[in-house]
Amino acid sequence: MARQLLIIPGWGGTKESWKNFIALAQKDFEVFCLDLPCFGSEPCPKEIWGVEDYTNFIIKKIKDLNLIKPVVLGHSFGGQVAAYLAATSPQLISRLILSGASAIRPKRSFKRAIFSLIAKTGKIILSLPLLSSLTAPAKKILYRLADSPDYTSTNGIQREIFKKITRQDLTEELKKIKIPTLVVWGEKDTYVPLTGGKKIAALIPNSRLEIIPEGKHGLHLQMPEKLYGLVKNFID
Repeated sequence: MARQLLIIPGWGGTKESWKNFIALAQKDFEVFCLDLPCFGSEPCPKEIWGVEDYTNFIIKKIKDLNLIKPVVLGHSFGGQVAAYLAATSPQLISRLILSGASAIRPKRSFKRAIFSLIAKTGKIILSLPLLSSLTAPAKKILYRLADSPDYTSTNGIQREIFKKITRQDLTEELKKIKIPTLVVWGEKDTYVPLTGGKKIAALIPNSRLEIIPEGKHGLHLQMPEKLYGLVKNFID
Protein backbone atom coordinates (compact mmCIF):
# COMPACT_ATOMS: atom_id res chain seq x y z
CA MET A 1 0.00 0.00 0.00
CA ALA A 2 1.27 3.45 -0.90
CA ARG A 3 2.38 5.66 1.94
CA GLN A 4 -0.19 8.29 2.86
CA LEU A 5 0.44 12.01 3.25
CA LEU A 6 -2.29 14.18 4.72
CA ILE A 7 -1.98 17.95 4.19
CA ILE A 8 -3.77 20.48 6.39
CA PRO A 9 -3.62 23.94 4.75
CA GLY A 10 -3.25 27.17 6.67
CA TRP A 11 -5.86 29.88 7.19
CA GLY A 12 -7.25 30.72 3.75
CA GLY A 13 -5.41 27.84 2.10
CA THR A 14 -7.17 25.21 -0.02
CA LYS A 15 -6.45 22.10 -2.07
CA GLU A 16 -6.02 24.43 -5.03
CA SER A 17 -3.29 26.48 -3.35
CA TRP A 18 -1.34 23.25 -2.70
CA LYS A 19 -1.65 21.84 -6.23
CA ASN A 20 2.01 22.35 -7.21
CA PHE A 21 3.28 20.67 -4.06
CA ILE A 22 0.72 17.87 -4.44
CA ALA A 23 1.91 17.23 -8.00
CA LEU A 24 5.40 16.59 -6.65
CA ALA A 25 4.29 14.47 -3.71
CA GLN A 26 1.93 12.26 -5.74
CA LYS A 27 4.93 10.62 -7.40
CA ASP A 28 5.83 8.97 -4.09
CA PHE A 29 2.75 9.12 -1.86
CA GLU A 30 -1.00 8.83 -1.79
CA VAL A 31 -1.83 12.46 -1.03
CA PHE A 32 -4.89 13.83 0.71
CA CYS A 33 -5.31 17.59 1.08
CA LEU A 34 -8.28 18.77 3.13
CA ASP A 35 -10.18 22.02 2.83
CA LEU A 36 -10.89 23.26 6.34
CA PRO A 37 -14.35 24.61 7.26
CA CYS A 38 -14.69 28.23 6.04
CA PHE A 39 -12.42 27.60 3.05
CA GLY A 40 -12.57 25.92 -0.34
CA SER A 41 -15.43 23.47 -0.57
CA GLU A 42 -16.14 23.45 3.18
CA PRO A 43 -18.72 25.91 4.55
CA CYS A 44 -18.19 27.65 7.87
CA PRO A 45 -19.58 25.93 10.96
CA LYS A 46 -22.61 27.49 12.61
CA GLU A 47 -20.78 27.81 15.92
CA ILE A 48 -17.49 29.49 16.84
CA TRP A 49 -14.89 26.76 16.45
CA GLY A 50 -11.53 26.54 18.14
CA VAL A 51 -8.45 24.39 17.50
CA GLU A 52 -10.10 21.44 19.25
CA ASP A 53 -13.09 21.55 16.91
CA TYR A 54 -10.93 21.72 13.80
CA THR A 55 -8.92 18.79 15.14
CA ASN A 56 -12.12 16.76 15.58
CA PHE A 57 -12.98 17.61 11.98
CA ILE A 58 -9.61 16.19 10.85
CA ILE A 59 -10.06 13.07 12.98
CA LYS A 60 -13.43 12.42 11.35
CA LYS A 61 -11.89 12.85 7.89
CA ILE A 62 -9.08 10.42 8.74
CA LYS A 63 -11.68 7.83 9.71
CA ASP A 64 -14.03 8.56 6.79
CA LEU A 65 -11.16 8.25 4.30
CA ASN A 66 -9.90 5.07 5.99
CA LEU A 67 -6.42 6.53 6.38
CA ILE A 68 -3.98 4.32 8.25
CA LYS A 69 -1.49 6.31 10.33
CA PRO A 70 -0.70 8.88 7.63
CA VAL A 71 2.12 11.38 7.79
CA VAL A 72 0.49 14.74 8.58
CA LEU A 73 1.81 18.00 7.13
CA GLY A 74 0.32 21.16 8.58
CA HIS A 75 1.02 24.71 7.43
CA SER A 76 0.45 27.85 9.54
CA PHE A 77 -2.98 27.45 11.18
CA GLY A 78 -3.07 23.95 9.71
CA GLY A 79 0.14 23.34 11.64
CA GLN A 80 -1.57 24.50 14.81
CA VAL A 81 -4.30 21.92 14.20
CA ALA A 82 -1.80 19.21 13.23
CA ALA A 83 0.24 19.81 16.39
CA TYR A 84 -2.86 19.52 18.57
CA LEU A 85 -3.79 16.31 16.75
CA ALA A 86 -0.32 14.84 17.35
CA ALA A 87 -0.45 15.79 21.04
CA THR A 88 -3.95 14.45 21.74
CA SER A 89 -4.43 11.58 19.25
CA PRO A 90 -0.93 10.32 18.36
CA GLN A 91 -2.26 6.83 17.61
CA LEU A 92 -3.88 8.15 14.42
CA ILE A 93 -0.73 9.39 12.67
CA SER A 94 2.83 8.19 12.13
CA ARG A 95 4.83 11.38 11.70
CA LEU A 96 4.30 15.13 11.95
CA ILE A 97 5.59 17.89 9.70
CA LEU A 98 5.05 21.52 10.67
CA SER A 99 5.67 24.31 8.15
CA GLY A 100 5.45 27.86 9.51
CA ALA A 101 3.07 26.55 12.17
CA SER A 102 1.14 29.08 14.25
CA ALA A 103 1.30 26.91 17.35
CA ILE A 104 2.70 29.45 19.81
CA ARG A 105 0.46 32.45 20.42
CA PRO A 106 1.50 35.35 22.69
CA LYS A 107 -1.00 35.84 25.51
CA ARG A 108 -0.72 39.60 25.47
CA SER A 109 2.17 40.88 23.40
CA PHE A 110 3.22 44.52 23.37
CA LYS A 111 2.34 44.73 19.69
CA ARG A 112 -1.14 43.31 20.28
CA ALA A 113 -1.73 45.74 23.16
CA ILE A 114 -0.66 48.73 21.06
CA PHE A 115 -2.74 47.49 18.13
CA SER A 116 -5.81 47.13 20.37
CA LEU A 117 -5.40 50.71 21.58
CA ILE A 118 -4.94 52.04 18.05
CA ALA A 119 -7.92 50.06 16.80
CA LYS A 120 -10.20 51.42 19.51
CA THR A 121 -9.13 55.05 19.19
CA GLY A 122 -8.83 54.75 15.44
CA LYS A 123 -12.45 53.69 15.18
CA ILE A 124 -13.52 56.93 16.88
CA ILE A 125 -11.24 59.06 14.72
CA LEU A 126 -12.26 57.33 11.50
CA SER A 127 -15.94 57.84 12.31
CA LEU A 128 -15.56 61.58 11.72
CA PRO A 129 -17.40 62.69 8.54
CA LEU A 130 -14.31 63.90 6.69
CA LEU A 131 -12.42 60.65 7.35
CA SER A 132 -15.19 58.08 7.02
CA SER A 133 -14.21 57.27 3.43
CA LEU A 134 -10.79 56.18 4.65
CA THR A 135 -12.13 53.55 7.04
CA ALA A 136 -11.56 50.41 4.92
CA PRO A 137 -8.02 51.17 3.67
CA ALA A 138 -7.00 52.56 7.06
CA LYS A 139 -8.15 49.39 8.81
CA LYS A 140 -6.10 47.28 6.39
CA ILE A 141 -3.01 49.29 7.26
CA LEU A 142 -3.67 48.87 10.98
CA TYR A 143 -4.15 45.11 10.73
CA ARG A 144 -1.03 44.68 8.62
CA LEU A 145 0.98 46.66 11.14
CA ALA A 146 -0.28 44.22 13.74
CA ASP A 147 0.75 41.22 11.60
CA SER A 148 -2.91 40.25 11.11
CA PRO A 149 -3.53 40.56 7.36
CA ASP A 150 -5.91 37.59 7.50
CA TYR A 151 -8.22 39.54 9.79
CA THR A 152 -9.22 41.97 7.04
CA SER A 153 -10.53 39.15 4.85
CA THR A 154 -12.84 37.74 7.53
CA ASN A 155 -16.38 38.56 8.55
CA GLY A 156 -19.22 37.10 10.58
CA ILE A 157 -18.62 33.70 12.16
CA GLN A 158 -15.31 33.37 10.32
CA ARG A 159 -13.97 36.48 12.04
CA GLU A 160 -15.05 35.18 15.45
CA ILE A 161 -13.29 31.87 14.74
CA PHE A 162 -10.15 33.72 13.69
CA LYS A 163 -10.18 35.75 16.90
CA LYS A 164 -10.53 32.55 18.95
CA ILE A 165 -7.83 30.44 17.29
CA THR A 166 -5.28 33.27 17.40
CA ARG A 167 -5.63 33.29 21.18
CA GLN A 168 -5.06 29.53 21.59
CA ASP A 169 -1.47 28.81 22.55
CA LEU A 170 -0.19 25.22 22.29
CA THR A 171 3.02 25.52 24.29
CA GLU A 172 2.00 22.81 26.77
CA GLU A 173 0.61 20.52 24.04
CA LEU A 174 3.83 20.72 22.04
CA LYS A 175 5.73 19.22 24.97
CA LYS A 176 3.47 16.15 24.80
CA ILE A 177 4.21 15.28 21.16
CA LYS A 178 6.22 12.04 21.04
CA ILE A 179 6.06 11.03 17.36
CA PRO A 180 8.93 11.92 14.99
CA THR A 181 8.50 15.56 13.97
CA LEU A 182 10.03 17.76 11.30
CA VAL A 183 9.77 21.52 11.76
CA VAL A 184 10.37 23.43 8.50
CA TRP A 185 10.71 27.21 8.41
CA GLY A 186 11.49 29.91 5.91
CA GLU A 187 14.47 32.01 6.97
CA LYS A 188 12.60 35.21 6.04
CA ASP A 189 9.13 34.29 7.27
CA THR A 190 7.68 37.58 8.54
CA TYR A 191 4.19 36.23 9.23
CA VAL A 192 5.38 33.62 11.75
CA PRO A 193 9.05 34.51 12.37
CA LEU A 194 11.80 31.92 12.61
CA THR A 195 12.06 32.49 16.36
CA GLY A 196 8.68 30.75 16.62
CA GLY A 197 9.96 27.76 14.67
CA LYS A 198 12.98 27.44 16.94
CA LYS A 199 10.76 27.52 20.02
CA ILE A 200 8.48 24.84 18.58
CA ALA A 201 11.41 22.58 17.71
CA ALA A 202 12.84 23.05 21.21
CA LEU A 203 9.52 22.15 22.85
CA ILE A 204 8.86 18.96 20.85
CA PRO A 205 11.15 16.22 22.25
CA ASN A 206 11.65 14.12 19.11
CA SER A 207 11.96 16.82 16.48
CA ARG A 208 14.41 18.47 14.15
CA LEU A 209 14.41 21.92 12.60
CA GLU A 210 15.17 22.61 8.93
CA ILE A 211 15.54 26.22 7.79
CA ILE A 212 15.15 27.12 4.11
CA PRO A 213 17.37 30.09 3.16
CA GLU A 214 15.42 33.03 1.65
CA GLY A 215 12.20 31.14 2.34
CA LYS A 216 9.07 32.99 3.43
CA HIS A 217 5.79 31.86 4.99
CA GLY A 218 4.25 30.03 2.05
CA LEU A 219 7.05 27.59 1.25
CA HIS A 220 4.63 25.30 -0.65
CA LEU A 221 3.94 28.23 -3.00
CA GLN A 222 7.35 29.86 -3.13
CA MET A 223 9.68 26.85 -2.98
CA PRO A 224 7.64 23.65 -3.39
CA GLU A 225 10.60 21.60 -4.62
CA LYS A 226 12.79 22.50 -1.64
CA LEU A 227 9.96 21.90 0.82
CA TYR A 228 9.11 18.56 -0.74
CA GLY A 229 12.76 17.50 -0.74
CA LEU A 230 12.91 17.97 3.03
CA VAL A 231 9.56 16.23 3.51
CA LYS A 232 10.55 13.20 1.44
CA ASN A 233 13.94 12.83 3.11
CA PHE A 234 12.28 13.00 6.53
CA ILE A 235 9.69 10.37 5.68
CA ASP A 236 12.21 8.09 3.97
